[in-house]
Amino acid sequence: MRYKNNVLDKLVRADGILMRINLEVSRGMPQNATLQTIEDLKEQLEEIRGMIQVEPDDFEQQFSSNR
Repeated sequence: MRYKNNVLDKLVRADGILMRINLEVSRGMPQNATLQTIEDLKEQLEEIRGMIQVEPDDFEQQFSSNR
């Protein structure tokens, strides 16, 4: 996967956002702050989804070059 490192980087960021949500909930932070963090996570996941959809399937490429 050509974008493997970029996707892995985005997953690490998403994991950090999840930890932040957990911290905000456990400390009883204001709901608005937690909702904003959830929106940040959604955006991060959409970016990851977009990167994966753009990347051609390695399996598909392998068999298309054999024809």
